[in-house]
Amino acid sequence: MVRKQFPFATALVVVATLASISACGSEGGGSSAGDTKGGAALGKGMAELPVEPTESPSPTEDPTDDPTDDPTDTPTGGSALVSPDIKMGTCGWGSDGIPYANVKITNSDSTTSYYTLMVGFVDGNDKAVTTGFESDAKVAGNASKTVKVVGLLADSSKKAKKCRVSLGTKSKTAA
Repeated sequence: MVRKQFPFATALVVVATLASISACGSEGGGSSAGDTKGGAALGKGMAELPVEPTESPSPTEDPTDDPTDDPTDTPTGGSALVSPDIKMGTCGWGSDGIPYANVKITNSDSTTSYYTLMVGFVDGNDKAVTTGFESDAKVAGNASKTVKVVGLLADSSKKAKKCRVSLGTKSKTAA
């Protein structure tokens, strides 16, 4: 099987584009508050990080295992960057100080789909602390799965106050 790199490259271009225009669209310095140009769509998938971690993953835990919490946030659809199949769930920090987000995916198709997720962890001023990325999350047709997206960098001082789905795409084939 030949592995295509196009979806990952596309994700990198999208991330670079988002980073370069993050301050555009409102006087809030990139905040979606008061943004009349659709910037608020990304903020709909936001969840507050708890003061303390909600769980301490064991060192052998696979970050893609299905967490036990059931996200209840409304779908983050409405943006071309986030599929309506994706909901933001709870967020916290692992015992190693690395933030994580539980993202619930409900496949609306009758066949298996693959999802690529990018989660941003931001401080109280919406400044990025770190991001997390999950590629090829496989979800059976008409089924749901909660995926744990782990940040790329530790946040041992716990600066991150919110997490949000920045990118959530769906495809019929793995990348």
